[in-house]
Amino acid sequence: MTERPAALRREIARLAATVEEQREQLANMNSIVLRWDAAGTVLYLNDFGQEFFGYTLDELRGRSVVGTIVPPTETSGRDLERLIADLLEHPGRYLSNENENMRRDGERVWVTWRNRPVLDDAGRLREIVSTGIDTTQRKRAEDALRESEHRYRVLFQSTPVALLESDASALKTHLDAIHAAGGDLETLASDPDALSRCLALIRTADWNTALVELLEARDEQALDAAQALAAAIGVGRAGPEIVRAVAAGRLTSLTRETSLTTMRGRRRTVAVHATILPGYEESLSRIVLALVDMTARKEAEDALRASAENLRFLAVHDSLTGLFNTRYLYEALERLVAEGREFSVVFLDLDRFKDVVDRHGHLRGSRVIQEVAATICDALPEDGIAVAYAGDEFVVVLPGRGAESAAATAETMRARIAAARYLGETGDPVSLTASMGVAAFPDDAGDVQGVLGAADRALFATKDAGRNAVGRATA
Repeated sequence: MTERPAALRREIARLAATVEEQREQLANMNSIVLRWDAAGTVLYLNDFGQEFFGYTLDELRGRSVVGTIVPPTETSGRDLERLIADLLEHPGRYLSNENENMRRDGERVWVTWRNRPVLDDAGRLREIVSTGIDTTQRKRAEDALRESEHRYRVLFQSTPVALLESDASALKTHLDAIHAAGGDLETLASDPDALSRCLALIRTADWNTALVELLEARDEQALDAAQALAAAIGVGRAGPEIVRAVAAGRLTSLTRETSLTTMRGRRRTVAVHATILPGYEESLSRIVLALVDMTARKEAEDALRASAENLRFLAVHDSLTGLFNTRYLYEALERLVAEGREFSVVFLDLDRFKDVVDRHGHLRGSRVIQEVAATICDALPEDGIAVAYAGDEFVVVLPGRGAESAAATAETMRARIAAARYLGETGDPVSLTASMGVAAFPDDAGDVQGVLGAADRALFATKDAGRNAVGRATA
């Protein structure tokens, strides 16, 4: 009889220690952890979140999130008070969301939230546990990208560099059809008549005065700039490379120094650089050709690349790991769902990563995250997408693969992470394990949020079952 109370006391002590450990982990996470109740008032904010927003927990506890860390209205005019009310009424619709937030000093910041509703025994919302990451830098990059389109149009017409904007989508469709029918593009590229017909499919969209001056065109209004340029360079020289580049979808690699003959018979040496505008990589319907005199080549290349490629990279990549970011993740998933393509999602979380940070510090912890990202990439199939989700969490998207195939890929990643020794150059290597959850579209869910939610639940079930394993979504 005396053994049972003693065993009960030991179990209570063990559970208390576990709860204390979890509280400590929440307090020290390198992301925001917020608990708030069904009325929208703050229950808990971890140390990282308190530092991020500039409040202490005592200052926030019991106060509404609206008016403290969430402004009633976004800078754009969106009604955040209504959004929060809708989230509390329909928490299942907001497993993740992004909105403008507000620090204590009034500074507006952007946070991407992942929300887990907690229900009572009757199925009513008791509270929401929200994990957030700061996406302010990425959001500002998006705003700069939109503004750059306006600047691009102004620069396009005013720059002294000769510019031609063309549409090669019809040519790409033509070449794809030839390839699908088993035709030989190399034979086509060596046939002058076939090349001329192909180049005639490239439509002129716009050109600037500098191109007219470069080509010395007499009748600017009647100018078909794309055909005039091909003729000036020579179909035999320009044609084969253009056909190969369009067929391969690699026009951005088309950078050449060449000579051309103007419409007045003068010879000029120019650098030709092709750029596909962001968002048109698949259709090739917006391609900009820049023709630069050799003396001004360096200035023109720097101006064109800096305003397009750098902003495009920042908008969709994580600055620490180089993996894709959450913006790209949701765009890719929405695209796959819209296409009705089968795909699987793997949620990956490093086990007890806080121990690594406690032992080695944040800087080396970040280095470990980078090395883990490299391990994940090495295990990915060619069309796989790796995403830095939040802190030590990653998401992998596997287009065209069902849950069984995705689980096999996830197991490969898990095994490689477990076998790797990170921070090897420090003399104090780190061993890690990872827990993963796998869900498939459309078998496990019929939309983006559903698939992500199913994979997330599978991940938490795996961690609850002991970690270092791959779990599958269940009905």
